Parts: sequence; structure tokens; C-alpha cells
Amino acid sequence: MKPSLQEIAERAGVSTATVSRALNGRPGVNAETRAHVLRIARETGYMPNIAAKGLATSRSFALGCINYTRSPQPISSYHVQIVQGIDQEARQHGYHVITTFVDAEMMADVMRLSLIAEQRVDGLVLVGPALKASFIIQLYNSQLPIVLVDNLLPETCIDAVVCDNVGGTYRATRHLIDEHNLRRLAFFSGPADWFSSRERRQGYEQALREIGQEPLVIYMPDTTVNMGYGAMLEVLDSHPDLEGVVAVNDATAVGVIRASKERGRRVPDDLAVVGFDNVTWGPLHDPPLTTVRMFKHETGIQAARRLIDVIERGATPGFELRLGTELILRESCGCRPTSEPTYSDHGS
Repeated sequence: MKPSLQEIAERAGVSTATVSRALNGRPGVNAETRAHVLRIARETGYMPNIAAKGLATSRSFALGCINYTRSPQPISSYHVQIVQGIDQEARQHGYHVITTFVDAEMMADVMRLSLIAEQRVDGLVLVGPALKASFIIQLYNSQLPIVLVDNLLPETCIDAVVCDNVGGTYRATRHLIDEHNLRRLAFFSGPADWFSSRERRQGYEQALREIGQEPLVIYMPDTTVNMGYGAMLEVLDSHPDLEGVVAVNDATAVGVIRASKERGRRVPDDLAVVGFDNVTWGPLHDPPLTTVRMFKHETGIQAARRLIDVIERGATPGFELRLGTELILRESCGCRPTSEPTYSDHGS
């Protein structure tokens, strides 16, 4: 028979109210007492009655996580690591996560999403710049608390957790300029209206302006390996003197490298390439991919933490959190690796 809150309180030597606050991550409990209560709960196999909590509070204790997908492509490590962070934080607060993927057709009508139509979640985390603004606004108008990840609608007060896109791309571009003496650099961008593409382009353009070089921005309708490959073939025809590419993400960078090899341009000897995201397979690519690391797992944690805060405390909207980035040097830009390959976003 599973233990009750009263039994845990008696073993811990505290009140049931203190136990409840500790188990639900609420303030008013010092760190030592919270750890003591959580240890006893684990030892006794305590599990909260989510159904009863929902009836008492009119909440489902579920968070929805909506991602964009390009069917039938597999789920990327970008989404997986963000969702893992969301799930980790949610579980610590007694919530579970319902993850779903939408395509362009599904974004036309939010009521096609069962988790919205059936009121199955208390709030939403919306992941990625490919989610259309019109879709986000529809969800916002449903009155559900929302936190955006890797996206931002500055004309609204929707909460957002993003990374330092401008600074990360600026540092990567300046590295090619300052350390490798390259000047003729192109930026391969996703759609102009995608938030991350727009900000990363700004970092590249800032670095080019500082050396008096004219930017060369290549816009693509998507940021896949195939898009990067096709765009690079065209650029090599029109700009055969190109010295380097700053790609909006790692998938695009891989496509750029494939096209370069096909045209006899060696990477990094003839052409330097850097990406953005630090996907798990980046160190395994040939050559290993220089990239800008965004902390995806931590991004998910922070997004879930903010969403739960809004759900439980009614926190004022208009929250924006920017996480830092890190330049990871590998062979695709002509450098030796800065460290041993890292296979996990939340590893060393």
C-alpha cells in the first residue's frame, strides 16, 4: 500500500503542508528540508494522485510541447534534447508532458490538435522558428499560457526562451576572419521571416561590416541538408572565389560540405564551413563540424520552469530569457578541436 502525505510527514518530522510544498516544488521550504522530504518519498515509493489533484484544481497537470515536422523526416536531436529538458523539469513539479508535431496543414487550424480541442494541457511550449506566427497567435488567443522556444514575436507579450543568436554567429564569423584571414564569406539563411535566421544573419552582417566587406546572404525555404546542398551548388557557380560559409544551422552546413566536395572544393583547405546548434553527430562528420553550441537541454528546462510558474502563480507575461552560446572549434574551419567530442547537449 502506497504511503500517504501524513505518513511521509510523520517520518520526516514535519507538517503535511510542508510535505506538500516540498513535493510540488513550491516555495516556503528550505533546501535541507526539501531534500529530506524528497528522499523519504523516494524510499517509500510515494506517487501523487494526479487524477485527484486535477479534480481539486481543475488542472490536468500536463504540459503540451508542440514542434514543427517535415514529414516523413525523422525527429532531429535539436527537438529531442529540448523536449528532454522540458520533461525533466516538468516531472520535478508533478507534471507530465504531451509532445506533438505539426506540419503546415495542421497549423491552419489549432482545433485540429486534440490536446487543444480536448483541453488536455494546462499550458504549451512551442518549439522552433518554423511555427507560423498566425498559428502561435491562434494558440495565444485560446487563453492557455504559452512559452516560445527558439522563437520570438516582439509585437506580442508572449514569453520566450531563446539563445544568443546574434552573438554566437558574430563570434563564428569573426573567427573565420581573425584566425583564418578569410574575407569572402557567405551566410546561408533559412526563410527571412524565421526569428533565428534573422538574428543569426545580423551577427554575420555585423562582422562583415566591421571589415568593410559586402555581405552575401543566401536565403533558403528550409534549413535541411538537401537545401544546403542545392544552394551551395548554385553559389559555387556564381561565386567561385568563395572562401567560407557561415550556415544558419548544422544540417545546412553538412549540405554545403557535400556540395563543395562534389565540386572538388576541399573543406577546410579550400573552403571553411561553420554551422550552428552543435547537433550530436557534428563531431562524427567528415570533417568534424565547427559550430555554435546552443544549450538545448537547458533551454527546455527554463521553458518548462517558466510555464509552470505562469500556470501556478499567474506570473506577469512578457518574459524573455536569452541563454548564452559557445563556439565549438573542429576541423571544418581549419582548426584542431577545442576538446574531445561531446555527444550530449547536457554533458561535459
